[in-house]
Amino acid sequence: MRKINVILAAYNGEKYITEQIQSILLNFTHLPEYDCHLLVSDDNSSDNTSAIVQRFNQQDPRIALLDNSKKGGPRENFNYLITHTDADYTFFSDQDDLWLPNKMRLFMDRFIELEQQKAGPILIHSDLCVADKNLSPVHPSMFTYQNLNRNPDFAALIVSNSVTGCVMALNRELLTDVQNSRIGESIMHDWYIALLASATGRLNFIDHSLILYRQHGNNQVGAKSASIRDMLLGGSMKKKMALTRESVLKTRAQAQLFLEDHGQRLKPEDKALLQDYVESFEKGSFSRFKLFNSRGIRKSGMLRSVFFFIFYVLGR
Repeated sequence: MRKINVILAAYNGEKYITEQIQSILLNFTHLPEYDCHLLVSDDNSSDNTSAIVQRFNQQDPRIALLDNSKKGGPRENFNYLITHTDADYTFFSDQDDLWLPNKMRLFMDRFIELEQQKAGPILIHSDLCVADKNLSPVHPSMFTYQNLNRNPDFAALIVSNSVTGCVMALNRELLTDVQNSRIGESIMHDWYIALLASATGRLNFIDHSLILYRQHGNNQVGAKSASIRDMLLGGSMKKKMALTRESVLKTRAQAQLFLEDHGQRLKPEDKALLQDYVESFEKGSFSRFKLFNSRGIRKSGMLRSVFFFIFYVLGR
């Protein structure tokens, strides 16, 4: 019997984690031919999160609280979980969403379909329904709401991530590659894994919203509208400009990390693109403009591309 692990990173999640765990267990009932488990890591919560998970464990041994010591944030918490999963298929979960009952079944059917075509690393992800704190829908598609790229190529993923970790799953081949990398030094685990899947395997998108992505004001990572009005008027423009400049520099560091980790395995054109992107920061604006204009080094959406052009191509 093949094994599925759902890995859930928790922190002060007592208000919503019960609903999330129940929704995951409901998904398990649709997968009787698999050995399903839920692994939870608590980032030293100050509330009753760990106690709630332990109560679930007493009723259902498939649920395990692996650790409740301090990790240092969602990236570090998920990186801890990545090192402790050994399943044939690993699903990633946040603590405060709600999975629709057929989510995992649809993912597993897609995995089987793709693996029958050919072996190799696979990442599958889906759309999300953006919801408020009471799970009332705000927008039926986060990809539309945030103007995200449903099918990004490797060039697009170098500078912008559109794979959301809480609707992501990977097979053992990709998991092994991830565990043998320096993902802990990346910008975020889901972004690095998306790059790896795109470069060495397959990145597959299910164009259906399969979770309610709860927004409640305390999300460690959340959904923000990509309308021009909201992007321009929502918050301090000075702060946004500073964050954009910082994010561009982080993509260079991550590209260098990825090149060092996997350069020998990359297709020649992907390796050359990564090298050119890293080196372009030490060259003139014309070199960066060529990458932006003709080699796909750009972000999705007009306003994001304008900001990226200013801070990357012009080097402001």
